[in-house]
Amino acid sequence: MRNVWVVILIMSLLFSCSGSDGSDRVDAEVLTDSVPLADTLKEDSVKHAVFMAVGDIMVHRWQMQKAFDKKDSSFNFSSSFKYVKPFFDEADFVLGNLETTFAGKNKGRQNKVFGYSCFPYFNAPEEMATALKEAGFDLLSTANNHSLDSKFEGLCSTLNVLDSVGLHHLGTYRSQAENDSVRIFDINGIKTGFLACTYSLNGNTLKSEVAFSIDEFRRYDKGKLERLCGKIRRLKEAGAEFVIVLTHFGTEYQHEPNAKQKMAARMFAEAGADVIVGSHPHILQRIDYDSVTVDGKVKKVLVAYSLGNFISSQVQRGSLLKDVGAVMRFSVRKDSCGVVLDGLKVLPTYSYWKYKEIGVVPLIAACNRPEDFRFLRKKSLMCIKGSYKQTFDVLSASFKNRCEVDSVAGWMELKLE
Repeated sequence: MRNVWVVILIMSLLFSCSGSDGSDRVDAEVLTDSVPLADTLKEDSVKHAVFMAVGDIMVHRWQMQKAFDKKDSSFNFSSSFKYVKPFFDEADFVLGNLETTFAGKNKGRQNKVFGYSCFPYFNAPEEMATALKEAGFDLLSTANNHSLDSKFEGLCSTLNVLDSVGLHHLGTYRSQAENDSVRIFDINGIKTGFLACTYSLNGNTLKSEVAFSIDEFRRYDKGKLERLCGKIRRLKEAGAEFVIVLTHFGTEYQHEPNAKQKMAARMFAEAGADVIVGSHPHILQRIDYDSVTVDGKVKKVLVAYSLGNFISSQVQRGSLLKDVGAVMRFSVRKDSCGVVLDGLKVLPTYSYWKYKEIGVVPLIAACNRPEDFRFLRKKSLMCIKGSYKQTFDVLSASFKNRCEVDSVAGWMELKLE
């Protein structure tokens, strides 16, 4: 269910940086004034928006090798997402964490894989950006511990590539004016604000002249966290009715969120965030739906501490399900009483390996209907079946007795109180 939506970019400075692919699905408009809070809708009308979010989008050596075409030295990653694209087509807005750079061939810190590189300095072929756009992604967070893998020049090149394919981006910036901008998208009549940020830069430091380039809170610095909370409050002041924070935080390969994750999430929630989507641990962590007090009023906030790896070349190691992720689907309702979260589902996913591709399939559907996924290797099916219970337990941990599974499509519905 893809409806036409309007992008509203509210600037504190007169600056515009977003690109568009010219498709009729997106109509972009730049405003230099704040958006009036008065709604143009009739008071009794009801609006809905469906969002989907994923975790880490990674590009390792094996993905590049399988996507490489020797005939013309190009790459094709499109087939990696063919089994999840139909799900994304049901959303109005799809989000993810892009954990690589697009610096260009032979322009990264290393060039070991056809002129590109993976760990520890990620620099992927630009064709991955095209594949993500074709899969249905709308906005990518570029703020994570690999943002500077190709230095500041690579950071800027990454944003230019995303602009060229019509993907919106947030969390890293080419100028102070771009950082100062407040991003609000009008999605089906619901003004939705976004913030993206990271707790780590992998030990890299920013020169003072480019300190604007990443929204970060290294070592969970309280002052930096408060600055980011100020950005959330600015979104609300500028007219955002619903705020989504994409944050890169936590400890890699840990099943539970740590105390600093929880502290940062609470600060974002108390500043006005409605949904917080976490990435970085590379395995799934639980999803909470807790109460916080904002401006003297109690509200519920959805926190997904880690949605795991959406796609990568990482595989299971014992209880660490690095090849399992989740698509989180949350629906938002707007009526005369306000804007609220009114539905939550998660689609567990599995990254499979084939001769010419590494791709993503719905885990529960593949487990229950293996006859529809005959292309999967026997080992992959065994891993899928073996990971089912742990995946279910993690994602439903905070929703005891309030989880229903659609064994055909593969969704887990987590019922909100």
